[in-house]
Amino acid sequence: MAKLRLQTGPGVFEVLANVCRSYQEAVKQFVENSADAIQQVGSDEGRVSVHLQYDLDREQNRHLRTITITDNGVGMDKEKMRWVLQHIGDSEKMQLALRGEKGIGILAFPLIAQELHIASTDTDGVPSSCLVLKRSWLKTGEAAVMEHCVRHTHSRRGAVVYMEGVLPEVADKLTKERLKEYLGREFTNDLRQGLYAMSISDDSEFEPVPPKRYRGIKAMSTSLSLGRFGSASVELHVLPWDMADATVSLYGRGGMRICLLTDLDDFEALPWTDKRIEGYVRCDSLKRTADKTAVVQDQVYQSFASALRRLEPEIVEMVDRISSSSLERRFEIMLSKTGRLIDKFLRYRDRGMLADLPYRSRGKRLERKLASGTAAEGTPSAEVKGEKYSGPRYLVDERIPQIRLFSPPQRRAELRSWYDPDSGCICINREHSEFLLSQRDDARCIRYLFSIWVKESLLPDYGADAEKLADEMIGRLAEAEPLLG
Repeated sequence: MAKLRLQTGPGVFEVLANVCRSYQEAVKQFVENSADAIQQVGSDEGRVSVHLQYDLDREQNRHLRTITITDNGVGMDKEKMRWVLQHIGDSEKMQLALRGEKGIGILAFPLIAQELHIASTDTDGVPSSCLVLKRSWLKTGEAAVMEHCVRHTHSRRGAVVYMEGVLPEVADKLTKERLKEYLGREFTNDLRQGLYAMSISDDSEFEPVPPKRYRGIKAMSTSLSLGRFGSASVELHVLPWDMADATVSLYGRGGMRICLLTDLDDFEALPWTDKRIEGYVRCDSLKRTADKTAVVQDQVYQSFASALRRLEPEIVEMVDRISSSSLERRFEIMLSKTGRLIDKFLRYRDRGMLADLPYRSRGKRLERKLASGTAAEGTPSAEVKGEKYSGPRYLVDERIPQIRLFSPPQRRAELRSWYDPDSGCICINREHSEFLLSQRDDARCIRYLFSIWVKESLLPDYGADAEKLADEMIGRLAEAEPLLG
């Protein structure tokens, strides 16, 4: 059997240039390279900056022209640049515990721009050389290294990446705010550990890129043993209710984000799909696929998946317990605010603005105590916020309504609320879809609770006549609109 040596055809470079699945991911490849360069030099003052440079047209509209990424990492001389160009896909990073482990990230630029220029030097005070790649050169596999570049030169150790001629169809997708959020999420682990500082600018002052901030209550931070394959770390935060953007990210070697945990088939189920948890799982032993967007399902992965599955019952119990407790605390706050709104509404009616409409209330009725003493119903004077009012008096509940959350019995599963005469409480159906939606926003929750109070306070008088009750409810809510708004 005669063995042949494989040769890489020039067309392969065009294929590799489209490995990234998004424009932001293409930018990420070069930020990864900067992070690796800082790690290699061992600096405790590493810096990565991203600069979006714009041109103005005749109408003064801005058009993204160049994306520049600067670092103070290990840098390259012209010989290292030649080596890199001749070893695409066979990078030394594959032997080092670095982020850009596949050695093909440099070919991500065609997704964004017409040309790539990397000006770099490995020694302070020595002028940089410049590596050049162009989209039009990829078919023939061409590249260039310039020892002296007139346009791109500096003398500080590190590299400056210039992606020039940003494609028009890409420009509006690579805004400062979008990149800031994206990079903060993708490099969360490094930024939280302070391995380097990252900043971004769009022809204005540079702003720091903060790591992704996890919301809710930090409920789990643990390490999982994978036996001979090392370990994995888990940090989870529990949210009080479902949030559409709540996710758990998977990080691999070098702290780089691989994907959402739920992108992997093994974790496309509860509790990982529960929108009440967010956080991350990190395992440095995992091997990323060529496009870095998934993991190779080898023995390490199988051990990793098994360890996470053993953790799932604990996560389910933790989420239910914390979410329920948090909801109860928040409901008490909302209930207190609703009580103050009810009292404010009754005082508002008492000022005579709605004097021709009687107030009916379940529970103990008291005469309002006035500043001058206690007056009976119909007493012609009351001082409200410094104003004098003469007219009919209305009775006000002595206390905030007794409102509690309940899981409804089967016969009341569709009801929003009901009154329990034994306890004297207004019962809120905690499982009703409208309550679940309302409790995500303070104002909406108060409005919902106020509406239920209106209904329950009117039922004793109109309960036998649903049409009149509905009509009176509409009127009462319309009366309260200045306060609810």
